[in-house]
Amino acid sequence: MTRPRPRDVLLDKAIGYYAANGVGDTSLRTLASSIGTSQRMLHYHFGSREDLLAAVIESVVTAQIATLDRLFAEEHDPFEAGRRNWEAAAASAQTFGPLFFELASHAMRGRPYAVRLGEVIVTAHVAAFRRAYATVTDDAQAEVLARLTLAVGQGVLLQLLIDGNRPAADAAVDELTQMVRARLEGSVRR
Repeated sequence: MTRPRPRDVLLDKAIGYYAANGVGDTSLRTLASSIGTSQRMLHYHFGSREDLLAAVIESVVTAQIATLDRLFAEEHDPFEAGRRNWEAAAASAQTFGPLFFELASHAMRGRPYAVRLGEVIVTAHVAAFRRAYATVTDDAQAEVLARLTLAVGQGVLLQLLIDGNRPAADAAVDELTQMVRARLEGSVRR
């Protein structure tokens, strides 16, 4: 078994800290003290606070895309894969959802370390959903449905984080799935 690299261990600890406490204006000194390392080690492995936040963003979203791709590869039915993805996203929402939306707001505000966030949050997710939809419809419709799925999913996750109403969130996702299935009924597979 390969031993994890020190940088990866520190990154996992930083993600755990930020997920539990938010990013806010947490300094590297405060973070280091909280995760049992030194500010010097964080500087050595990540450079600046902004570089560390960029690594956090990349790691969290890369893991989400890998899960999505794995589910769509495992499931013949893209709707079943989507249901399983929703289950995973909703289950981890309390832990990682606030961090995800906090970092998304950094991208909206044009923070330099969050510049790539649009690419990894929107573009990569849309591409993963588009690949799945392309198995049941044409490319143009797959693109539209991918964006719709991502938008609704992120919106429902935001609502879930605010009101905690999982049954309502599940019902909304189920309704979207039924609407898309109905829309695609009779579509010719590519």
